[in-house]
Amino acid sequence: MATALITAFFAAKIRNAKTSVALYSVSSDVDGARIVQQTGTRMRKAIVEMLASSRDRLATDRQTVASLLQGMMVGVIRRMLESGAPEKEGDIFRRELLVAACAYLEACSARAESTGANGHL
Repeated sequence: MATALITAFFAAKIRNAKTSVALYSVSSDVDGARIVQQTGTRMRKAIVEMLASSRDRLATDRQTVASLLQGMMVGVIRRMLESGAPEKEGDIFRRELLVAACAYLEACSARAESTGANGHL
């Protein structure tokens, strides 16, 4: 699940890296901030729904997990796009983000198994 999410996110962002960089640079504009907030809300909702569809349980609230995953993804992609060589570093950044996201989800799932908490991974 995390692999599909991150792979699709990276593919969308690096399809046209120059456009993605330009979009991040205008995000500090007042209207840009509103667009970023709306897009972020839709993205977080989609991640929450994805987590809810999983049969694996989470010990952490799905909203919190979605927010952290989103923060990881957006932070890593922005760092990569601003690196000056996103085409060269894309695979490395994506692979390492997958490691971090999968480890985080596994930790949340393992806590659920040991604590009997509700939620789905």
